[in-house]
Amino acid sequence: MKLIRRILAMSEPAWWVTLRALQLSCAVLFAAFVLLLDAGAYSADTSRAYSLARELASLPQLILLLAVIAGAVIEEQQMK
Repeated sequence: MKLIRRILAMSEPAWWVTLRALQLSCAVLFAAFVLLLDAGAYSADTSRAYSLARELASLPQLILLLAVIAGAVIEEQQMK
C-alpha cells in the first residue's frame, strides 16, 4: 500500500516522464506488430523483418526501466 501511495504522490515532471515512456512503449510494440503483419510467413526473405520485430518488442522494457530511473531521480531532486 505504501508503494501505491508513493506512486500516486509523484510530482508532475515524474508523471510526464512515466506517461511519455508508456506512450513510446506502446508505439514501439505497435510498430513491431505491424512489421510482423507486413512480413507474412517466416522465410529466408523475411528473417530480417522478424529479427527487427523481435528487437522492437524487447525495446519497451529498456524504455520503461529508464523512465522508472528518471522518475526516481526527479523525485529525489524535488525533495532536496
